[in-house]
Amino acid sequence: MAQITAEEVYDQAVKLLPLSERLRLARLILNDIPPQAVVDYNEAWSEEDIRDFSAASWHYALKRVEEDEADAQSG
Repeated sequence: MAQITAEEVYDQAVKLLPLSERLRLARLILNDIPPQAVVDYNEAWSEEDIRDFSAASWHYALKRVEEDEADAQSG
């Protein structure tokens, strides 16, 4: 049996409901999610976060330097 997606449920059923019923459904769904299922938005960065940020920052900086050099040579 094929599994139905959230988008399909929304398009086929939820979207057709009046606003008050959609809000009621949203409240039912959110109240059904256990607290331990909520993502921990910890302010601390992991080592992997720091490595990813550093790599992205260096990539961006090098790209900008290359663009600036190309602009200086063409202008």
